[in-house]
Amino acid sequence: MIFQNCAKTDTGILRTENQDSFGVCQDENFFFVCDGMGGGVAGDFASKYAVNVILSSFLKLSNEECFSIVGEEFALFNENIIRPVASIKLANKALNNLTIRYPKLAGMGTTFTGVWFERETALLHIYNVGDSRVYRVRNGSIKLLTEDHSKIKELIDNGKMTEEEAKTAEIQSMITRALGIMPTVKVDYKAEIVKPGDIYVLCTDGLNGEISDFTINDIISLHKPNIESISDELILAANNAGGRDNTTVVTLYAQDEQNFNAQIPLVVQQNIITFDDEKHNESLKEDFVIHRLEKNFEVQIPELAKQRNFFTNPIVIAVMLVLLCVIGIFLHSTFSQKEQKSIIELTGNISGLKLDVRTLSREKIEEIQKTEDQVFKMQILQDCIKNKDILTIPMSNVTIMLESNGQNKFMGLSSYVPLDIKLPKGRYLMTLTYPSYKILDENLQLRDSINIYLENSGSLQDFVVVMVPD
Repeated sequence: MIFQNCAKTDTGILRTENQDSFGVCQDENFFFVCDGMGGGVAGDFASKYAVNVILSSFLKLSNEECFSIVGEEFALFNENIIRPVASIKLANKALNNLTIRYPKLAGMGTTFTGVWFERETALLHIYNVGDSRVYRVRNGSIKLLTEDHSKIKELIDNGKMTEEEAKTAEIQSMITRALGIMPTVKVDYKAEIVKPGDIYVLCTDGLNGEISDFTINDIISLHKPNIESISDELILAANNAGGRDNTTVVTLYAQDEQNFNAQIPLVVQQNIITFDDEKHNESLKEDFVIHRLEKNFEVQIPELAKQRNFFTNPIVIAVMLVLLCVIGIFLHSTFSQKEQKSIIELTGNISGLKLDVRTLSREKIEEIQKTEDQVFKMQILQDCIKNKDILTIPMSNVTIMLESNGQNKFMGLSSYVPLDIKLPKGRYLMTLTYPSYKILDENLQLRDSINIYLENSGSLQDFVVVMVPD
């Protein structure tokens, strides 16, 4: 079989901008849709950037890079099945990195729903993150092939909301999984056998949010096999029903191919499996691959996102420094030596941390994994604690939370440079969160949280925390 395709997107009736995007790689039979989210320029940029990264990665990743991103536990999978997963995860990490580099893009994200048709086996491989969907119409009957990652779906599955109640719920757009929100992401996967005459529709929620599955089926059945008419009529129907959101539709038609017999596998992964969050080593590999491929990412960062805060402008900083110097000279000449000392005592003392979150080097992790000698493992960990600067490496995207008396006083993410955290003098509970990692304390115990005490001093306290796989 061969796939005919038609992809179209529309802003809708009420929206002023289109935050949807789609990707088509016809030569490789790879098709997908992305529904962006985020205020200002963020949503539109997120979906376009994800499309660009995914298409580039799908074509340029080596098999070795694909497996190093997805993880060794999926080593038995065909490398072609793994490739879209690695591309999706890479786009997620690239988007998340940009939210750290450009704070004005914070909160941006995008859904992803796509398919890769394997002609030799007549299998359609389906990948999903978020609430965009894949439908199939076969013999006049429609079937939803993906599961929404949404709050409403969770409530329905847990028996806390009915299908009818869901139609009028105020949390229609609240999704539980998306690209760009977190440094790692879960990706759902399944496969199904394609039959001649099948119609597949990939769509954002602007379609199914406005018209029912029955209406979608009727439009497809009426216009089959004209996929361009199907795409046009589906978007028109969504707009006629209200057009409250952007609508994107990619329509695929499986056309029979003469003198070609596909080798259908005996076992087909028809139940959904989830490629889980990346581990630390896999996340580091993603950063390395992004650096290698980013010259191929053609979408430009929005100028609005690049604009700096007024007080971070170098000219403004220079003027403020000059003013501070003038004020300092004035104070020095006006007050007595005793008064100067009092001012220094009041303004010079600060409390807080220069927090450096680190983890074991790849070599040390491999040493621990290879040995079964517990004493030797403890010795390696002890050496790493004693020689943090030499035997450990910086760890980014760790969620940091500091609490005092049960109240949250600080929350942020670690990066490859120490993070300055200014807080009043006192005792705090520090919690560090990263998938499958825990804090290694001075007693070589694994913990989620540690207690710290901040004192006043002339500068922020240097504080190093080591995290290891649990």
